[in-house]
Amino acid sequence: MRSHGRRFLLIGAIGVILFAVAQLVVRNFYIMASVDLAVANVRSDSLHSTRQALISRTAVLETPGRLIEIGSELDLMPLPLESFLLIEVSE
Repeated sequence: MRSHGRRFLLIGAIGVILFAVAQLVVRNFYIMASVDLAVANVRSDSLHSTRQALISRTAVLETPGRLIEIGSELDLMPLPLESFLLIEVSE
């Protein structure tokens, strides 16, 4: 009977130790996932602000005044109206 009691306590102690180790592993995984998520959020915020800045810059570059300014710097002029041909398609 005594050997069964010791065996039972030994199995119980091993079970508690395994449970504690499993808890540590899960906790470590949770902490690492939290850190990875925080890093991803910072990167996402950085990319979002960069995207907004690029959208703003694109809007500035595509304004008609800016296009006229760039065209005049490159000695570009609008094509004369005679160079366009209007074609009417009827079905």
